[in-house]
Amino acid sequence: MRCRVVPEPHHEHKAVFRQTFVKSPYFDGDDYENVVSTKTSYLCGNCEFVLAKNIHSDQILQLLNITQIENGIVLQCPQCQKFNELGAKMD
Repeated sequence: MRCRVVPEPHHEHKAVFRQTFVKSPYFDGDDYENVVSTKTSYLCGNCEFVLAKNIHSDQILQLLNITQIENGIVLQCPQCQKFNELGAKMD
């Protein structure tokens, strides 16, 4: 699933994840067992770099609830540096 590319958000409005040296997915749900939902991988909306792989839909909802971020989480693509919104509602 391709993420929506957004302008760089202000840190007080969204949780922004960045990688400095490693170019790998931020989240890997391979070891998340005993879940009925379908696994999805989330790609950069610009260059299709894998930002999160094998993630169950309820994992994203849990992450949003734990961080209390209603408007989503933003992952800066380590490949092209674009900001991608990872939220409950995806394009």
